Amino acid sequence: MNIRGYCLSKVNGPGNRFVLWTQGCSKGCSDCFNPETWSTNVYKELSPTQIFELIKNFEVDGVTISGGDPLEQEDELLELLMLISTIRLRKGVILFSGFTRAEISRDPIREECLRYVDVLIDGRYEKNLKIDFSLRGSSNQTFYFFSDKILSSELLFDQEVEISSFEDSVIITGFPNVSKKVLKQLGVNLK
Repeated sequence: MNIRGYCLSKVNGPGNRFVLWTQGCSKGCSDCFNPETWSTNVYKELSPTQIFELIKNFEVDGVTISGGDPLEQEDELLELLMLISTIRLRKGVILFSGFTRAEISRDPIREECLRYVDVLIDGRYEKNLKIDFSLRGSSNQTFYFFSDKILSSELLFDQEVEISSFEDSVIITGFPNVSKKVLKQLGVNLK
């Protein structure tokens, strides 16, 4: 899989989570918080098995997969999700995708991925519909619950961010109430 990075987080869903950002998204949502993940050029390539081994090395309650758009690498994502399903995750798997649920249902492999997901957050980010109290970024995005591992109330929260490192990059994750432009003005070096 072409990935942008990964980290452990407590702000990308309930519990202690392994968060994976895939590299590559064709949607180009205006004011996306992760535009550096749009390019399909290989940033870092790991096989689904290598990613799974990383996840197993950490004591986590769940996994959050974001991007880019993970469903633009549906074959590798399906393989990874099938591997993840072999371990017990108390707080399951959350998948972000810019594809709507209807768009996903038209592709058999993308649809199959959802068999291994506990919560899907679908739809393109719409900056004029931005919300500040939820794991989804804009009100047009929908939560789809495929299990009872995560309650809808666990996806509502105050704005929090975490800062960690991945190889030679600094990762800022979470859902800040400020734009990247403001963060840069404050001297936060984003890659």
